[in-house]
Amino acid sequence: MSSSLSVSVQTRINAPVERAWPVLIDFGNYRTWHPILTLESSAGPIAVGTLLTGRSSGEQPVALTIVLVQEPNHLAWTGGDPAAVAGRHSFHLEQLADGTTEFTESEVFTGPAAPEHIGAQLPELHAAYESFAAAFKKRVEACATVEVPGDQKT
Repeated sequence: MSSSLSVSVQTRINAPVERAWPVLIDFGNYRTWHPILTLESSAGPIAVGTLLTGRSSGEQPVALTIVLVQEPNHLAWTGGDPAAVAGRHSFHLEQLADGTTEFTESEVFTGPAAPEHIGAQLPELHAAYESFAAAFKKRVEACATVEVPGDQKT
């Protein structure tokens, strides 16, 4: 039997979804705002199956596979080792009537070692995800526009 654990945070961003989505998928610029994640730029369009590589906390290599893209509202990737601990990291952007965006970031951890390796860390993970959401909010609100390769504005 596989156990799962999760962490989820929400924040309100004072910008429309159309400003948040480009920041979320501009992987090569995560290093400029994300507290621990540095990703390489993705070549070509973002699609299910796209492999993202980079580093977490400056040193730990990461390899993430995009498993869901529903522009401009949903993005998810998976990483880790399903035989030990794997994670499905999801982002949800919801446009609100007042022009702001509700941002939800969550991760579900699965695998036989998840309870041992993740369980005791849930309070720290929740605090870390709060800092990720705050950094994303700050970046989106500071950016007038973010150029996305292949995105043509008229």
